[in-house]
Amino acid sequence: MRSPSPPSRRQDLADEWRAALAIARKELRIAMRYPLNLANEVLQPLYQFLLPSLLLGATFAVGGRALGVASLVGTDDLAGFLFLGIVVGGLVGAAFWEIAFSFKREMDVGTLEPTWLTPTRPETFVIGRAISGITIAGATSLVLLGIGLAIFGASYSAGGLAALPAIGLAAFSMLGIGYLVASAVLMLREPNFFVDATSFLFAMASGVAFPVAVLPIFVRPVAYLLPTTYALDLLRYHALGIRPLLEPWLEWLALLALAIVTLLLGRLVFRRTEHRMRIRGTLGQH
Repeated sequence: MRSPSPPSRRQDLADEWRAALAIARKELRIAMRYPLNLANEVLQPLYQFLLPSLLLGATFAVGGRALGVASLVGTDDLAGFLFLGIVVGGLVGAAFWEIAFSFKREMDVGTLEPTWLTPTRPETFVIGRAISGITIAGATSLVLLGIGLAIFGASYSAGGLAALPAIGLAAFSMLGIGYLVASAVLMLREPNFFVDATSFLFAMASGVAFPVAVLPIFVRPVAYLLPTTYALDLLRYHALGIRPLLEPWLEWLALLALAIVTLLLGRLVFRRTEHRMRIRGTLGQH
């Protein structure tokens, strides 16, 4: 009898894609079983970040106008500026918590090693969790944008739709960042503080809460290396008409280049980390 031929590369990629979608569906079903947690995805950024920032901005407003923001970026729509920032903030949260930290949760319940004994590639689990995490972040962002529009007087131009490809490129970049952070999570025994601190710093350096121009001069070069900085700047440029950090075509080019670099680098580091842990037998150690 003739032995069955090995699956082609195309078939293998199709199988991995189906596995990633199955993982995403599983994660979304788990999330939907806990509606209060889903509600918290909307309420937490609202009461922890948006409301304090809006109240502080109103305290220092002159005649109801945020003159400081207007002088820096060219718009006094503080609500629109902040609520658009939370769109990219959601992508950062998805990369650090929904993608990377999920491996810590798998370690805690003892399912990481059995999961990785399946034929599915380990990096496919990252892609599946990225799909579910970004889906939840996108839905949360839409709800928050609606709240900003209906309650807080934010105004967004329809031109903001032109920045949707920038958000898509940023999502690919955050997949690469998710690979990098997941590698660190696998190596650390207690990664909670690391993930919490780095996700906060990453979001702040991207200009989620304030213009990048107010960052200390030694931090600004870091901000210019983050893909989320350009995605958010393009979103605000198209939706609010702010003055961009760079020429828009340069920001598109930088965003595309960073998406490629972060994705390739993140996948390479994740593969090496996973291979190293398999050899050492420390995959489930925590």
